Amino acid sequence: MTHLRKLTGTLLAGLLALACLSAAAQQQPETLRAEVIKPLQQAQELNKQNKNAEALARFAEVDALPAANPLEVFTIERLHAVVHLAAGNPAAAGKALEKALQTERGTVADRLALMENLVLIQYRAKQYADTALWAGRYLALGGQRDQFKQLQGQALYLSGQYQPAVDILQPRLAAEVAAGRVPDEIDIRLLANGYLQVKNSTGYVSTLETLVRFYPKPEVWADLLFRVLQRKDFPGYLEIDLRRLMQKTGAVSSFADALDHAQLAIGAGYPAEARKVLELAKTNAKPESPEEGTKLNTMLAEATRLQQEDDKQLPQLDAQLAQARDGNPWVNTGLNLALAGQADRGAGLMAQGIEKGGLRQPEAARLRLAYAQLLADQKDPARKTLQAITGASPEALLARLWLLHLQAKT
Repeated sequence: MTHLRKLTGTLLAGLLALACLSAAAQQQPETLRAEVIKPLQQAQELNKQNKNAEALARFAEVDALPAANPLEVFTIERLHAVVHLAAGNPAAAGKALEKALQTERGTVADRLALMENLVLIQYRAKQYADTALWAGRYLALGGQRDQFKQLQGQALYLSGQYQPAVDILQPRLAAEVAAGRVPDEIDIRLLANGYLQVKNSTGYVSTLETLVRFYPKPEVWADLLFRVLQRKDFPGYLEIDLRRLMQKTGAVSSFADALDHAQLAIGAGYPAEARKVLELAKTNAKPESPEEGTKLNTMLAEATRLQQEDDKQLPQLDAQLAQARDGNPWVNTGLNLALAGQADRGAGLMAQGIEKGGLRQPEAARLRLAYAQLLADQKDPARKTLQAITGASPEALLARLWLLHLQAKT
């Protein structure tokens, strides 16, 4: 969309010949007067010689004539637009094209060509309301070039017409995705912001999901995941699972985020996870205050102590699990092992625990099994585990987001 199409070829063919009027001229009751044709012929020749100032002067001669009929206005103004563009005055060219189009003369093909150029001129001039108007007219007349549907949506948004922009951009984005094409990032972002402007949080989050699928940037993941975390129906027991996804997508943006994650891990009985999170934060982030640095060191010492206590229990692990009445200890112990670096063994124990049954949170257990499988580099089994978590539950939402993350990485 950075180049204007030249108004040449069929756009000018036959306009200035006395004996060869266009098909549109033959279909109209008006005719081109000889006193109009002569200066236009001269203007066209001067334009070909790049003598655009002299060419523009010929239009003053035409303006001095008695009132032109609609066909003459159509003919005059579209040539006027050509000369204005050649002279480096796209604003004047745009006004000339509007005058030509307002006559409703010319074939459909001629009018579509004029509209294409007018829309591009207006868009480059940041005349977004006019761009949206004429792009809509182009499409209504049967214009087939997809870029003008795209321009219409963008121009509606940029002119502050947010709901109409959403109405154009959303089905276009859905069609692109359904066809297996990668949508333009700008279109996804404009749709997301359009939803924000009309206060449609559901549409906004859904569009963010599309954005992270095709353009998985950490700041977008952070926006999406924090919005999920703030949902009233999002249970507290899944916050640690969401924090794990935040870490994997690079959405952890502050020292405080890492402290929150580590605190959740310690509280849930996963000191190895807390230790890794804290050590990563200590290396890659800076505390915002001395108190945060002190808190990290205190938590790190506590996580290390708890992990050492867990390690002492490893020799009795199999015997303890053999006495378990349900699968909960198997799932919890397996996840703890996976987080401590024994991912293959841990994932295996978790799978056995899920099969054993009696789980307090079966969908959460499957979600965590998938995480352990990813830690063990078992990507295909992890995908199958995530795909099996269906429905409208918060666990299903997190499973879908994990799948988006995996899809974006492959």
